[in-house]
Amino acid sequence: MVKTMNFGNVMVLAMALAAVSMMLHTTEAAEYVVGDDLGWTVPPGGAASYASWAAKYRFVVDDILYFNFTEGEHTVALVTKENYEICNTTDPWSKLDGPIALQFLASDTFYFTCTFAGHCAGGQKVAVYIAPSANTPSPSPGVAPLPPAAAASLPFTFVSKKLGFRKV
Repeated sequence: MVKTMNFGNVMVLAMALAAVSMMLHTTEAAEYVVGDDLGWTVPPGGAASYASWAAKYRFVVDDILYFNFTEGEHTVALVTKENYEICNTTDPWSKLDGPIALQFLASDTFYFTCTFAGHCAGGQKVAVYIAPSANTPSPSPGVAPLPPAAAASLPFTFVSKKLGFRKV
């Protein structure tokens, strides 16, 4: 003898499966203010301040980092690891002159610093590892990352220059 489920039970089960499926395939980007309340500035504790800040969080693709600072007092520059380590800001991949929110499109470690004289040496620099998200497709085997000269296709998108991002 075969038992059948009534139509109402089948609909509830189908809706539950659809909801679980949607939750598994969508994630909301988290938003972070670089340095939390300190913002993007020459930190009183030196470079360890931003290293400690970055270590508190797990950033993933699609997350948004907001660099909060007063325009004209700082910059945000994306630099190579080598230039980050020696505070060489003469040839950044990208330089932004005002507060900005960046949404990350790729998984990698990104190196940011300020280009104002003495700011990097004073600790205004941060290395941020962006992990793949559950929704990030795996790269094809043997595909090399884009060379630094490909700055036209930056690994982030500009979200907004407006204040008001919530902290996570």
